[in-house]
Amino acid sequence: MNFLFLVRRALPAITLSAALSGCGSTTAPDFSQMSAKYANILEQYQINMIFQNILRSSENRPVSFLDMPNINGSGSITTTPYASAFFTGGILPYNASYLPINGGLNSITPGVSLSVGNSFNFTQSSLDNAVFWKGYLNELPIENVKYFEHNHIPKEVLLSLVVDEIEITKPNGESLTLINNPLRPDHEEFQKHLYKLIAYGLGAYLIDTSQKIGPPLSVSHLKSTFGDNAFEAMKESGIVLKKVGSSSELKFQPIQVSKKYKLCINTNKYENFVRQEYGDSIFCQETLAQEIGKPSVEKKSQPKLNIRIRSTNNIFEYLGQVVKAQLAEKPYMVTLPPTATTFNSNTSKFNQYALFVVNKNQSTPRPFSNIEGLDGNLYSIPSENNGYSPLAIKLLSQFMSLQKIPGSIPASPSVLLK
Repeated sequence: MNFLFLVRRALPAITLSAALSGCGSTTAPDFSQMSAKYANILEQYQINMIFQNILRSSENRPVSFLDMPNINGSGSITTTPYASAFFTGGILPYNASYLPINGGLNSITPGVSLSVGNSFNFTQSSLDNAVFWKGYLNELPIENVKYFEHNHIPKEVLLSLVVDEIEITKPNGESLTLINNPLRPDHEEFQKHLYKLIAYGLGAYLIDTSQKIGPPLSVSHLKSTFGDNAFEAMKESGIVLKKVGSSSELKFQPIQVSKKYKLCINTNKYENFVRQEYGDSIFCQETLAQEIGKPSVEKKSQPKLNIRIRSTNNIFEYLGQVVKAQLAEKPYMVTLPPTATTFNSNTSKFNQYALFVVNKNQSTPRPFSNIEGLDGNLYSIPSENNGYSPLAIKLLSQFMSLQKIPGSIPASPSVLLK
């Protein structure tokens, strides 16, 4: 009985020692590692979703977008201490009420049973609703183009994505429309004009514009309506008065001056060449000098240029056309040679100036993106020698984010994945 009493006294101390040693050797779930893993998964999820919709566009299939509005992560660790006692007569039975007469305690082995786990619960919400699609289908505002005019983004890449067509109306009324579509025979001519405009300095600028307000007014009418200080009052409110009519019947046309973004060219040393080929409307400074107070220039003998901007949907369609041209029986790779200000980190690499590179049924180690199509073929963007592919997806992702306004992501997610 004395020996059994000693064993019973030793077990609590052994259990405590086992628990302490177990906790010291156990690593709890690391939140930073879990967050980093989730961030990597979400990044690949977004890249694959954009690439998949580009492939859908290349085959004229409906596009569809999902988002992850909620993510919940959890981590846990469970420890269960135990001790095993060995006797000369064998392991102590569970219901033993006595010790063997000739037996004795040989050893006691403490231990801890560990269970570690972590998991993420996330929801997927569909963006297929009127709020999202209204912005998705509308033409991009010019100020959105201004956001991306930086030295690290080649202007030829940005404008190739956002410019849909160039229309030139000649003085005789004849119109020439060049569409930015690599599947069309006039695509080379479009690129020629786009590169010429980039060389002239085409960009998004904030300019002064003017708009007539009502009919011309006489001096007496102005003073009777706005008081003796009518001219000063109008000027303070941002309204310019332009003289119209003869000196005997002098009147003033109220013009509201405001600012807006415009895709245009600042005057430069090529000004004469630009006017001859594209007219005055392409210049940023064209409006006020001739609209207010100065004789107007006869423009009927000048050409006129109109540049149409794409919607985010049209950018997906365009990249789908790029993919279709590249995977055609007679492949055509859209390349964008560098302009004077281009900084390209892909120098000396294969396909360094390609806009978008896609492989079909090719073994690609660690691809940038990998998608299995409905046709059973495997499409991938290689991680090396992929030209401007990552940049194109990055820009498209940011254009899409500008459409995610309040209400575009449903409050109640439709799909719960665990």
